[in-house]
Amino acid sequence: MKTFATKTLPEGYTLARTLDLRQTKNLILVNLFGLILLIISWIGFAGLANALHPGSMNFSFSSGNIGEALLSMLTLVIVVVVMLVVHEGFHGLCFWIYTKTRPLFAFKGFYAYAAAPNWYLPKGQYLVTGLAPLVGITVICVALMFVLPAWWMSPLVWMLVLNTSGACGDLWMVYYLLCSPSDVLARDKGDVLEFYVPVGKI
Repeated sequence: MKTFATKTLPEGYTLARTLDLRQTKNLILVNLFGLILLIISWIGFAGLANALHPGSMNFSFSSGNIGEALLSMLTLVIVVVVMLVVHEGFHGLCFWIYTKTRPLFAFKGFYAYAAAPNWYLPKGQYLVTGLAPLVGITVICVALMFVLPAWWMSPLVWMLVLNTSGACGDLWMVYYLLCSPSDVLARDKGDVLEFYVPVGKI
């Protein structure tokens, strides 16, 4: 069983499964899953914010507070940019730790990604890499909700919601990875993920 990342596919391994986000069907399914995660996470995190700071997530817009609406939109844009950078930064940091080489970062249409296209990562390392942004950002933001004032709740909730829904592809990958043999190797090309297993374990 491989316990470290390698640039050379071990002898006797063969391609077992490919998850390709370039395929329209896969992209639609992942985005639908992301929408479900967005709704569920909004209910949960907004509810937590209101429990900690009552009324902090109540919104009401009218012609008299256009300035407030524009400020909210600007805040949301900033949150999206920060979330993308931090989310992919978590992935990239894990790739760098495990491969000791600089990961590839890219943005394609509806999604951004960090990748290590020339490396094969064992199951444990790739699980950590895939879940790091979801776990890391959630822990940090929820902790901040307990110590920051009420006006921080909105950007923190949006960060949590967008990060959770944005992890739909990561969770999709984790599902298939958990269903794979313990000695599976993952090769992440960004928008294409390949799973390799020993011959006879497909």
